[in-house]
Amino acid sequence: MAATLTPLATGTKVCGIGTDWEAEVVTSEITERGHRKTVLAWTVDVPAAGIRKGEQHLWVQILGRTPRFVVTAAN
Repeated sequence: MAATLTPLATGTKVCGIGTDWEAEVVTSEITERGHRKTVLAWTVDVPAAGIRKGEQHLWVQILGRTPRFVVTAAN
């Protein structure tokens, strides 16, 4: 069976890999190519990285590649 991605539920908390920069899923869908396209809203301020709380970020996870964000254990 081939690997597939599924959309993340709205409100799911995610963190950047290797950081504690937390964001929350606003919307998530699977594209026609099978990639996951997710809009995240930051829940923290990280001025050095240009991240502002409430600012939205588009994240596309390409099937078969390592993700840049992971779902947090609190979910």
